[in-house]
Amino acid sequence: MRTVTLQSILLRAWQRAGNDAGSGSNPIDNIPASAKTMMTAAANERIADCWEWSDWPELMRVEERTVEGDETNGYFIPYEQSGQTAMGEVFAVLRDNPATHVAPRAIGYTLLGDNVRFPQSTDLPDTVWVNYRIRPTEYSASNLSATVPSVIAKAVGLMLSGDLLQEDGQTDKALAMEQLAESELISQRDKYYFQQGQPSMWTARVNQY
Repeated sequence: MRTVTLQSILLRAWQRAGNDAGSGSNPIDNIPASAKTMMTAAANERIADCWEWSDWPELMRVEERTVEGDETNGYFIPYEQSGQTAMGEVFAVLRDNPATHVAPRAIGYTLLGDNVRFPQSTDLPDTVWVNYRIRPTEYSASNLSATVPSVIAKAVGLMLSGDLLQEDGQTDKALAMEQLAESELISQRDKYYFQQGQPSMWTARVNQY
């Protein structure tokens, strides 16, 4: 997965909003610590917004998961299963591995609480394949070298610039940044679905049976 550093996003957002970061080998050090802390907190919110804006292929996973439960308590897969990556949004549950089956068979399910639940069925396999989005990373101002997926980086930076401009009372410019960020997300999505012909996962079945 292509990435950029969090500090590069913060620095560009700071400069785009009309602030001077000075010179030197690492200009991010010239931004006040309080501003970097505030921007990192805002970045976490904006990253989550962009992360969940579309089913970005870089942030999607298809993994085999063990079905837990029994006929008395029902059958389910916890979002947080021991030894496995914690799941974010679930897009599909399949009987077959989509990497080896042209038309994997879907299994009906219900999203309930902290589990993906299935109707009681004696023919439910012991393991299934779950297509899900990983959870957004939580960033800290103490580790600005942490990386952000490139697919959402520019949009996040534009949104952060808008936040800074809004704090400065420049509402019109802040709105313009939000619009630019929205256009950037649409552009990145279109690269996948129109230029590269990748199907969207938004058609996943989310029902009881």
